[in-house]
Amino acid sequence: MKLLKKLLKWSKITVITLLLVLAFAYLVIHILSQQRIQKKYSYTDVAINIPSDSLSIAKGKHLYKIRSCQDCHGEKGEGRLFMDNKMLMQLTAPNLTKGNGGIVDFKTADWLRVLRHGVDKNGRSLYMMPSHEVTNLTNEDLANLIAYCNQLEPVATSQEKLHSIGPIGRLLMVMNQVTVLPAEKIDHSATHTEKLEEKTGVAYGQYLSSGCQGCHRPDMKGGGPLAPGYPPVPDITGDGNVGNWNEQAFIATIRNGKTPEGKELNNNYMPWKSIGHFTDEELKSIFMYLQQLSDKH
Repeated sequence: MKLLKKLLKWSKITVITLLLVLAFAYLVIHILSQQRIQKKYSYTDVAINIPSDSLSIAKGKHLYKIRSCQDCHGEKGEGRLFMDNKMLMQLTAPNLTKGNGGIVDFKTADWLRVLRHGVDKNGRSLYMMPSHEVTNLTNEDLANLIAYCNQLEPVATSQEKLHSIGPIGRLLMVMNQVTVLPAEKIDHSATHTEKLEEKTGVAYGQYLSSGCQGCHRPDMKGGGPLAPGYPPVPDITGDGNVGNWNEQAFIATIRNGKTPEGKELNNNYMPWKSIGHFTDEELKSIFMYLQQLSDKH
């Protein structure tokens, strides 16, 4: 009986100790993440002219597609709840149109603030907006993208605007496993190229593939899962399985969502449907760039 009482006593002490440790750990995680969330960024931008001709708008639409903007903001720019997990994050991508509930008063300076720097009106980082992947766009491409968004047909929306990071999301952020705050990844004093003269080859492939880095990492060699329940991220350089493919096989994989080995790509993890909007010439340049990212070179 005495032994049982001792076991119960120590069991309670152990449980209480574990709860206190977990509570303290969460407090530390919350404080560390909150410090980063509250950080304000300063920047200066060079004004760019936004075109209104049909060719520029068409180029902007192409950029909207290949940069996977529709995956979060919708095909019509209407916005949607794209992440709804209280433990991870609850985030609503805003309505990009001039409709009710949209960004009616957005000016060019606001687009530059969001796309170049990934910050809100107060200078704090946005959540999960891949500004760090589009900040390198040339002034010409960025202007075309803004031109397309400016002429989107107004769509009225009334969805709840959720904007919160859960405990697991904060943990992943503190451990630098997920880029929650894009402003942290951006050089806010960088200058930007006006336009690209050469739109083919390795350098162009590097420019186009910057959006791949969010999952495949800056070296394109992949790594562990981006979040609990996600699959590992593959190496897409010449050292990975992609190194066994030729140009035609690479393009076919992106177009059809199936690898030469017969593996079906899950669009939830590998957005091949969006990437499939790249032209053949663009995909050829990306393939050239990925192939030369090999330790063998």
